[in-house]
Parts: sequence; C-alpha cells; structure tokens
Amino acid sequence: MATDQATPVSRPSAASSAYPPSGTNRFARWARWCGLLGVVPVALVLGVVGLFQVRRTGQRGKGAAVLGIVAALFWAGIWANLASSFGPDVRRSPNGSVAAALVDSVIDLRVGDCFRNSTRAPDPNDGVDSVTLVPCDQAHDGKVYATPVLPVRNDLTAEMAARAACQAALPAGTPSGEEPGFFYPTPLLYAHGNSRASCFTNP
Repeated sequence: MATDQATPVSRPSAASSAYPPSGTNRFARWARWCGLLGVVPVALVLGVVGLFQVRRTGQRGKGAAVLGIVAALFWAGIWANLASSFGPDVRRSPNGSVAAALVDSVIDLRVGDCFRNSTRAPDPNDGVDSVTLVPCDQAHDGKVYATPVLPVRNDLTAEMAARAACQAALPAGTPSGEEPGFFYPTPLLYAHGNSRASCFTNP
C-alpha cells in the first residue's frame, strides 16, 4: 500500500537571499551636492563616510563621493585666497621694517613703521581706518615712535588717554611744544580692552 509522503520544499537560506543595497549611496549623493555648492566641511565629512560605505556595501556612489571631496577642496582654496586678499598684507624685511608699500590697519602699526595716505573709515565719525605703510627711505607722512597701551578709565576718553601717553613718550630731542600725532581706538574698541595707541612724528 502506497503511502503519501510530503516532499520537502527547499527554502533559500538567509545568506543566499541577501543582496547588496541597490542605488547610489545617499552619503555620496549628499557629498556631491554639498561640494558643488561650496559647503566645505559637510561635503568633506559626507564624502569620506560615503566612500567607506560604498566600499563596505558594494553600492554605487564612489564617483559622487570623490567629486564632492574634490569640489570641497576647490572651494576651500577659493575661500582661503579671498580671505588673504582682503586681510592686511604687509611685506616686511627680516629685521621687521616695511619692505614694500602696502595697506595695513592702524591698530597693527609697529614702532619704526612709516606711513602715508591715511584712509578714512566709511563712517566719518570713525576716523582713520588704515594707512599705507612704506619703507622709511620713501616719502611718508609719519613715523611711529611708540605704541603705548592706554589705561581704560571711566574719566578718560581714548583720545585723552592717547594724547597724554604719546606726549609722555615723545623721543628725546623733540622740539619743545611740538604736538605728537596719534591714532587711538574707537570708543567701542577702547571699552572692550583694545586700548593700544600709535604715536607718530611728522617728517
């Protein structure tokens, strides 16, 4: 007598049914767009994460991640060049003296610097904003002889403190009665502790 026997049905194992994730890795996609848009830190992080995930999972997206990183580095170079072009750029010789005529902020002047062509700030009430530093053997309007730190006191304005400090620091041999020239910080800078003046004599 024949007996019915159930035929076992083979089921795919979990290992055989597992496939690599399809599509492009999302971190790589985001890195590409952030890099092209100039979001440098985010693009670099996402690009590195995307590369690791693509290598581990087998997804597509290596090219997108690399593009994002390269674009981010390109933008970083642009930002660095822009920052340097707008910042003070003073070329000095090894002994610290000015070697070429270049613009610098008045709060960065050093003893011995010679300058000309004062540039006023956009707001006339802010006074002089920057000067052109030149080698002292060229024509100049003033030479810095002292950069005293001013006392911050409620009964003194920055101008009063700078005038007194520069008068006291006048070089020996200065003709009696000669008034020193000086640059002093704005009231806001003075109140926040940026209290250095630049005293100069006229040639």
